Amino acid sequence: MFLTDYHVTEGVRGSRSARAGDSVDRSIDSKPAQQDSYRTLESLALHTPGSFPEPPYPLQAVGNALRRGTEEFSVRLQRSIINRQFRACLGYVGDFDHPQSFQEKIQFRKLYGNHAFYASMADKFLVRDYVAKKVGSQHLIPLLGAYDNLQLSDFESLPQQFIVKANHGCNWNQVVLDKDQLDVGKAARRFNRLCRRRFGWKRGERHYNFIRPKVVIEQLLRDDRGEPPWEYNFQCSHGPDGFDWYYTILSPSDQDAWAIISKDGRILAAAKVSDQELAAHARPAKFAQMVDVAEALSSDFDFVRVDLYCVHDQAWFGEMTCTPRAGYIKATNQSLQQMRDAMWYLDAGNPRLYVPGNPMTRRIT
Repeated sequence: MFLTDYHVTEGVRGSRSARAGDSVDRSIDSKPAQQDSYRTLESLALHTPGSFPEPPYPLQAVGNALRRGTEEFSVRLQRSIINRQFRACLGYVGDFDHPQSFQEKIQFRKLYGNHAFYASMADKFLVRDYVAKKVGSQHLIPLLGAYDNLQLSDFESLPQQFIVKANHGCNWNQVVLDKDQLDVGKAARRFNRLCRRRFGWKRGERHYNFIRPKVVIEQLLRDDRGEPPWEYNFQCSHGPDGFDWYYTILSPSDQDAWAIISKDGRILAAAKVSDQELAAHARPAKFAQMVDVAEALSSDFDFVRVDLYCVHDQAWFGEMTCTPRAGYIKATNQSLQQMRDAMWYLDAGNPRLYVPGNPMTRRIT
């Protein structure tokens, strides 16, 4: 099963034609619409290219033919992008139909994944509903607003500090420490432009193209000292042997400062992180709670990265990443590479995660 990007494009076009006053999703009262959007994505996942009923009118037949042609072109373009970038980043030609390495499995997901499902998880707005159902809304960072089109007046009711995000990309955000110093017009124009862009084609991650763009504004997390918190990226897998994981801690003050840590506390790799910082941040007070949250949120996946924070003795959800770094992670530590390769049991026959009839299932049968 493949899904075209047509569905999302059509939805976005419709949303832009709405009146400006109708473009705001009030976060407190928008749960029904949010759930409808989630069900729409889920319903798209039920269709395979051959499962659509015969159209009763010739015009519909033409439309279906055009959609199939668009899908075939999109898949060929995506594979071309992935082949070129994988070789440029990793230095060899990967096997994406029968993957063995962690990096190749990411490419398999990008090519044969259920894009609608992954879109609902990567969407920084829709995923909140999933998180609330799985672990409870107490782990969600308070939502201040979600907008199809950001207006200058939308900033008036915001607190002095907050974070603005585009829900359909990676690192499309802006931290606001003092609203009085913010160029509101410039910020609104920037995020409205981002809502017209498609992150998914940049590195062949098509599931991002299935996300209906929104501007999401959340409360800004700060620790007890008023500083930004450390980030915890849990690399989670579920296979025949159950739940497995390791995690990375990331410094908020230096993006090049990090450490990769095994579930039993061994430092697997590190850069620019002092022993003092490791002692303070490797296992925060609510670490066991964070592991439980990561396990619950990843339970529907064979592999996913769950990003969390620990602030005020509470685990807070950041985001879920289905294709970390687009799978272009160059191996510099062979033991870590071998662990990554072995940990991910590719559940290729799971229709929630991968399209039926993909190369791995054809080989199995």
